[in-house]
Amino acid sequence: MYKLYTIWKNKYMKILFTLLLSFSLLYSYVGNKIISLQLNWKNQFQFAGYIMAKELGYYNDVKLDVRLIEFSRGRDAIELLKSGDIEFAIGRHSLMIDKSKGEALVALGAIFQHSPMVLLTRDSVDINEITDLKNRKIMITNDAKISASLIAMFISNNIQLKDIRIQEHSFNIQDLIDKKTDAMASYISNEPIVLKNRGINYKIFNPRDYGFDFYEDILFTSSLYLENNPKIVKDFYDATIKGWKYAFDNIRKSATVIYEKYNTQKKSLKSLIEEGYSLKEYAIDNDINKIGHLDKRRLEKICDVYKIIGLLDSEVDIDSFVYKNNNYDVIELELSNNQIFLYTFYSLIIFGLLTLLIIYYIIKKRWLIPTATLDDVIETKTNQLKEESITDSLTEVKNRKAYNEKIKELLNTKKRHSIPFCLVLIDIDDFKKINDEFGHDIGDEVLINFCRLVEIHLRTNDTIFRVGGEEFMILLPNTDIENGHKVCRKLLHCTQESLLVEEKKKVTVSVGLVEVKEDDTEESIYKRVDILLYKSKRNGKNQISF
Repeated sequence: MYKLYTIWKNKYMKILFTLLLSFSLLYSYVGNKIISLQLNWKNQFQFAGYIMAKELGYYNDVKLDVRLIEFSRGRDAIELLKSGDIEFAIGRHSLMIDKSKGEALVALGAIFQHSPMVLLTRDSVDINEITDLKNRKIMITNDAKISASLIAMFISNNIQLKDIRIQEHSFNIQDLIDKKTDAMASYISNEPIVLKNRGINYKIFNPRDYGFDFYEDILFTSSLYLENNPKIVKDFYDATIKGWKYAFDNIRKSATVIYEKYNTQKKSLKSLIEEGYSLKEYAIDNDINKIGHLDKRRLEKICDVYKIIGLLDSEVDIDSFVYKNNNYDVIELELSNNQIFLYTFYSLIIFGLLTLLIIYYIIKKRWLIPTATLDDVIETKTNQLKEESITDSLTEVKNRKAYNEKIKELLNTKKRHSIPFCLVLIDIDDFKKINDEFGHDIGDEVLINFCRLVEIHLRTNDTIFRVGGEEFMILLPNTDIENGHKVCRKLLHCTQESLLVEEKKKVTVSVGLVEVKEDDTEESIYKRVDILLYKSKRNGKNQISF
C-alpha cells in the first residue's frame, strides 16, 4: 500500500493521469456526428451498401451516426437538404434539371452505372412493342416521369407524354396483375422478381436496350454542406463505398441482415438475394470496376437528351455538379465557443501540440492547390481507346469484341427475366465476286453502304456487329421469332432494292434467324444461327432461314 501511495505522489504520474482523464472526457464530449440520408424508396437491397456500412461500423469508424430515412410521400429531398433536416439524399439523374434551375447540388457518386429503371407490362398479346403503349395507362412516379432514359425511349419511338395516360404510382404490383394499369415503372431488380417468383409472365421495356444507358441512384448533397463539412462528406462517401463493396461481395449475408432487421416491405430472403445479384450487374461496370463512378461525358449526354425533349433550356455546370474527391486529408475546424475553450485548455496541457497541428494545417492548405491530375488525361485516353477497340475501323459499326460483350449481357437478362431476343446472322451474297470484278475499294464501299442502310432500317434498340469479312450479326432485344422475321424481311427487301454496285449490280444477302432458348449458351446460339445462314446459301441465297 505504501508503494502505491508513493507512486501516486509522483508528480509525473499525476500529470499522466490528468492527461488520460482529460482526453477521455474530450473524446466523450465530441461523440459521433449525427447525419441523415434520405432514401428514394423503402428498405431493400437497393440500399444494401448504406445498411452494411452502418451495421459493420464503417460509419462509426469515422465518427458518424447515420440515420437512414425511408421514402414517404411529400418528402422533397432537395427542400430537406436546404432546410438542414437531412445532410444527404439519393436521387435520379433528373437532378441535372434541378441543377440547371439553380439548385446548389453536388453529386457524390452514382451507385448504379446502368439504370435499373424499366417499364413492366403483363405478358399480353396486344403489347409486343414499345409503340403498343400508346394511349395506355402507365404508372410512373413524378421522378421517373422526367427520367431521361424513359422519356428518350418513348420519344425515339414517336410516343409523346401526351400519348400515354399517366397514373399516380400505387407501388403495388397487384395493380398490374389486376389490369388496373397497363404498364408500371419499376426497378428490374424488384417487381419482375416478385412476378417471377409468383409464376406470372411479364414483359420488360428497358431504355438500355434502346440505346439510352444512364446512371441511377445518385448520392448527393448540397454545395453549402460540402463547403462547410468537407471531411464529413469525404468520410461518409468513403465509408459508403466500402459498405457497397462488402454488400456485393457478400450478397447472401447482406440480404440476411436486411431480411432480419430492415425488412419493412416483408420481402422473402430469396427475393432479397435475387435483387442483390441483379443489382450487382448494374452497379459494377466491367470496364471501370469502380462503384460510384461518374463520367462527365455521360452526364453531358443526359443533358443533351433533356434538351432535345424540351426539359432543359439552359446549360448545366457539370464541373460544379460532380464531387471532386482530391484524396488528401482535410482537417476541419468546426468548433463552437465551448469547444474552442476546451481545445485551448488542452493545448496548454500538451505543450502546444494542437497549435503546431493547426500551423501545419494552415501551411498545408496554403501550398496544396488541387489541380487537374494526370488521371483525368489517362481516363480520357482510356475511354477513347476502349471505344476504338469495340468499333470496326472500316464500317464504324460495333465489332466482334463488342458482340461478345453484348451477347453475355442479353443472355444474363434472358435467364433472369425470360425476356425474348433474336439473333440474325447476315452474309453478303457473292462478295468475293464483287471484289474480283470491281476491286477491293468498291467492295469496301459495299460493306460501308450496307451498314448505313441497315442502321437506317433497324429499330432503336437493335444493334449490328461486323463479325467477319462480309458477315454481320444483328441482336434484336425484346423480340420473338415472329417479330424477328418481320425485321429480316424488311432488311432483305431494302438491301435488294437499294444497294447497288456502281449503280449496276444489285446486292443481296442470305440470312439466318434464331430466337434464343432458355438453355442457350454463346456457343450454341452461334452454332444454330450459322447452320441456318448456310441453309439459306445452299437453297439459292437471297432468303431467310429460321
